[in-house]
Amino acid sequence: MPAAAMMQSERALRERRVAPRRRGVLGGMIVHGPAFFTTTCSILDISLTGARVRAPAGESLGEPMYLIDFRHGLAFEARVAWRREDRLGLRFKTYFDLSKPDCGGPVLLHRLWIDRLSR
Repeated sequence: MPAAAMMQSERALRERRVAPRRRGVLGGMIVHGPAFFTTTCSILDISLTGARVRAPAGESLGEPMYLIDFRHGLAFEARVAWRREDRLGLRFKTYFDLSKPDCGGPVLLHRLWIDRLSR
């Protein structure tokens, strides 16, 4: 594909996004399934509506699912939009401010964030 066509394709993709993405690698954790299993991940880019993350390939992720962004103290209720090897696209339903003890989300999310802060 010619470079000009690739640039137009990338611009079209960006224009379809509801919210702009911030790029960068952030430490994160996926909390999933009825038993709230945890999987460490890297957040590659994130917006108010979704994120692209790197997590162990082949890891089975159940619902409900939450993504914790440790740096910003936020947890997002999410679902998998796509998956390719160790990369996942997550679409967010809602978010919780973990700096508030009564954030409205599962208490475990707040505890995991506090535990990470104490390290």
